[in-house]
Amino acid sequence: MDSALSYRSLYWGARKFAHSAMEAHARNDEEVFLLHAGVSVERLAKAALAKTTPFLLMELKGNDDTLFHLAGVKEASKVRTAGASQVIGRLRAMDVLPKKDADLDELIELRNGVAHLDASSSETFDGLATFARVSNTLIAHLDMEPEEFWEQWNGAIEIAVSEVLAGVAREVGGRIEQAKNRLARRLQDVPGDAVEIIYKNANDAAEAGGFGIRAQCGVFSYHSPRECPACGCIGHLAVNIPGVGTTPEGENSRSFYCPLCSFMAYGADELTAAGISPSEPLTNENGEPFTTLDHTAFDIYLECGMIDPPGIARIAEFLADQSESNVTGTS
Repeated sequence: MDSALSYRSLYWGARKFAHSAMEAHARNDEEVFLLHAGVSVERLAKAALAKTTPFLLMELKGNDDTLFHLAGVKEASKVRTAGASQVIGRLRAMDVLPKKDADLDELIELRNGVAHLDASSSETFDGLATFARVSNTLIAHLDMEPEEFWEQWNGAIEIAVSEVLAGVAREVGGRIEQAKNRLARRLQDVPGDAVEIIYKNANDAAEAGGFGIRAQCGVFSYHSPRECPACGCIGHLAVNIPGVGTTPEGENSRSFYCPLCSFMAYGADELTAAGISPSEPLTNENGEPFTTLDHTAFDIYLECGMIDPPGIARIAEFLADQSESNVTGTS
């Protein structure tokens, strides 16, 4: 396979354009900044795909020349890889990037707009903050260090990211207040005894939803009971388990959902803003740190071929790290 399509080559190419983008930003050259920042993000995104498998770089149209090239069957005179939007869409499907990110979409649109002489950003768009946030997410996914990637620009990037985190805190704080207000309207004029019953039913519903190991659409996850920061009901703190089923290796995204007030938070930044540590130990259905993995939970998945014994062993190892408990089990 062409070494230019390796994830390391794509990473270093992204770094070159990132530095060029930062230099342009320092001299207030917005067009060059947007163009090179967009190229850098695209190459980092392609590096993230290539690290999983280079076949994820394929453009889903045209002939099979690129397929043969990536497989090492026959060298192609011209290799066509997926465009930025398709690459970002794949990373969103893999939960590497948020499902919705209007600022990232705008950055890519502006990059394309500069190339086609038609770039116009919204008044609220912060290109540097978006560039910094998305880049650092992808750098972390590649198990690389931001200090190495940014070098002399790392200080400016840290400031931009801190501003992003402040924005996330405001956004999550607003969603918590919205959830509280929604629930308050629902419970208005409801007698106290009935409110207790509503909370009990919601907690029962959360438990009925299933804590512990769950599998949906090929993605294995662990659901831990966690008090909702908005209403105090018991909700689901879920973590996807990497390298098992359809979840890519290295991806262990977390999320929270409350069945009573419908408050949701996705990813480390939002969880932190909601007062939930991204490294919070996982617990069993009783809210206690678990010490053993119940292998009977996998019986149905073994029967239908969704997982194999080595996969169960990988889950046990992963959960041991996540829970800070001694999760044991045999394959």
